[in-house]
Amino acid sequence: MATSNPSPFAPQSFPNLIAEKLDDSNYLHWKQQIELVIKSHKLQRFVINPSIPQRYLTDEDPVANKVNPAYEAWEVQDQMLLTWLQSTLSKSVLSRVIGSIHSYQVWDKIHEYFHMQMKARARQLRTNLRSTSLDGKTMREFLSQIKNIVDELTGVDNPVPHE
Repeated sequence: MATSNPSPFAPQSFPNLIAEKLDDSNYLHWKQQIELVIKSHKLQRFVINPSIPQRYLTDEDPVANKVNPAYEAWEVQDQMLLTWLQSTLSKSVLSRVIGSIHSYQVWDKIHEYFHMQMKARARQLRTNLRSTSLDGKTMREFLSQIKNIVDELTGVDNPVPHE
């Protein structure tokens, strides 16, 4: 009995799984949600070290416009993933991925941009933490300020070690 092979990725089946679009303030939250969807649909191969089939298998294929069926299947899935990824981005973030024609390009540009932003924010917060002083504050205010900075460092994926 022949079984149909359903598309491994159908973005219309989960359009509302992402609580909010990616903007400059919610990268880690967005990343966690997106990675769960990507892993649950086994789409890592499109965004992490993608293995793209050859478009043409022989030197004659481009002349005959004969595209490798494996490439065509990959391209359909990639374009669906690209469309879905773009739909999860705010306008300000979407402008950062203009020119991307494959899902891995969007993925790489987003992660590269936010990684740099988080590193810069972590440096700034660590400087703030080192320069925090009592300066006429109550002990409660002082410790609260330190706790807020430590919490923000955790929020940019740069936690302060317990030691």
